[in-house]
Amino acid sequence: MCVSRFYKVLGHVGPASVEVEGVDHAISQASLLAYDGDELSAGDWVSVLSGYVIDRADAAEAASAADEIRRARASRVNGVGS
Repeated sequence: MCVSRFYKVLGHVGPASVEVEGVDHAISQASLLAYDGDELSAGDWVSVLSGYVIDRADAAEAASAADEIRRARASRVNGVGS
């Protein structure tokens, strides 16, 4: 099963990839080879599937989803909900 995830774009790494920050604050790179949308800029949110940017995400919705995921992870770490 493949799962797409939201990432925040930090900047370009050459013409075919971007540096991104995940919900867990990990920094990685994602390929633009499957993306055919408008130019991405630092601060944009994107949906990444198997290392490829597939779509630009609505910033407010992506940030809200990221916050919700972080809260859920924090509550598991703190023993809530287990």
